[in-house]
Amino acid sequence: MEEQITLGCLWDGAEQTDYLLCDGDIDTLPNLYNQDEIRFEYNQWNQSWSKVSCTIFSAMWMVADLMNYNFSLDELKEVDELSYDAWRMRWKWWYVKSAVDLVCKRWNEKHGDLWKIAYYRVSKHSNMVDEILKKWYTMNTNFCPTTAYWRDYCEDAILDGCDFGTQTNGHAIDIIWNNWKRSVKDSYKWRKTFDGKKETNRYELKHPLNQITNYWPRLYLYTKVAEDNLEEIKRLNELKTAVLNAIEINSKMRHMVNDNEFKNKLHSMNEANRKKLEDIQIQLKKFA
Repeated sequence: MEEQITLGCLWDGAEQTDYLLCDGDIDTLPNLYNQDEIRFEYNQWNQSWSKVSCTIFSAMWMVADLMNYNFSLDELKEVDELSYDAWRMRWKWWYVKSAVDLVCKRWNEKHGDLWKIAYYRVSKHSNMVDEILKKWYTMNTNFCPTTAYWRDYCEDAILDGCDFGTQTNGHAIDIIWNNWKRSVKDSYKWRKTFDGKKETNRYELKHPLNQITNYWPRLYLYTKVAEDNLEEIKRLNELKTAVLNAIEINSKMRHMVNDNEFKNKLHSMNEANRKKLEDIQIQLKKFA
């Protein structure tokens, strides 16, 4: 049983062009509109075609929770089939980011008449992770499942530990705020606690994600974007990502060179970049 849950995810596939949410960005993240605590669940293990599709299921769950939209099994299968047109190998695992991107595009094509969606990447070390969860966002990530990990949460539907060893394969899951606690929502629903009293597709996380070594460093989430704001938000986020990358590159070069004049120029450029980031944040807050 432990081996089965390792199927489905290569790694997160994060890219430098991802829109980023950094500490201090919480005010640019809109509260969910007309949301409640309803969560949608789909059992990945019930269909032969979805045995290795945890990345698809975790991404579509995020949209379902965000939009209060219950995807039909046919819709889930349609997106799963589209993933094979997007360079996923037949019956093989995929990347978290690739699934998030595909599901985003498909929603905007088919259901974006009122609300379109955009996605952001967040570091698990960010101070914002719990703040985002408390705003009733569903986030997804991937982790390395092991027998020790499984035994921990199957004891009582609570993951008490932080380090469970390593595993080559991965599994994509959703992270939610459930019963006012940080929790996992998993696409495998057949498992129960050892006493047989609780299903374990939802289980509490006793520790913040940044303390659990088996979780990968990044998470993704979707947000709603009104149709007339989509292009401007897209432009601002692309600019923000480019500026953050430029700051990182300039800082790295500044520590590598001996030319003091060039160091000063790099420092000045980064000061200008940081000022531009402040301006971008002001512009993004207008759409929050």
